[in-house]
Amino acid sequence: MIDMAAASRGLSIAWRLARLDATAIRDIDGSVESCRRSFQAAIVAAPLFALLVVLRSAEHPLSPDPWRAFFIEGIGYVTGWTAFPLAAWYLTRALGKMQRYTTYITAYNWANVLQVAAFVPVSALAASELAPDAIVVLTALLLTGGVIYYQFFIARMALDIESLPALGFVAVDLILGLLIDAAETTLHAIGQ
Repeated sequence: MIDMAAASRGLSIAWRLARLDATAIRDIDGSVESCRRSFQAAIVAAPLFALLVVLRSAEHPLSPDPWRAFFIEGIGYVTGWTAFPLAAWYLTRALGKMQRYTTYITAYNWANVLQVAAFVPVSALAASELAPDAIVVLTALLLTGGVIYYQFFIARMALDIESLPALGFVAVDLILGLLIDAAETTLHAIGQ
């Protein structure tokens, strides 16, 4: 069951962070319980993610067996929501910022809902083939750049760190995402 008050608050803060409002960080409850509740963002984002999977199926073919495809995407989804928070735990510890970890992960999790939602229209445009490929690619690149900056901004503000370490957090997140996507693609291909 989703805690609607926590979801509303988390998404509101994520939206303020998307508008580069650094004061939004102060409104995050940095408790362990708040951080734990922020993983409900995965449930909120799941329908949007499922839509993305369907919209992207022409570019990233799924296994012909629907149950196998569902299983592969489901495992990838859960892995995506847990791998980076685990890596971030080690990174924040190495930087001596453990006291800010729960605030960061809370912001990061709710921000992921907005990020997934932002890619739905671009994927729909690509799937519809109504726009030239160059427009779709340019739009996707601009959106990706915006998302990377958004993640960078959240890392800097939530962890109170300099630019280079914040870029490190973003790079680790990006690399983990690419590895998970590659594993999913490989598993789908094996089933064909």
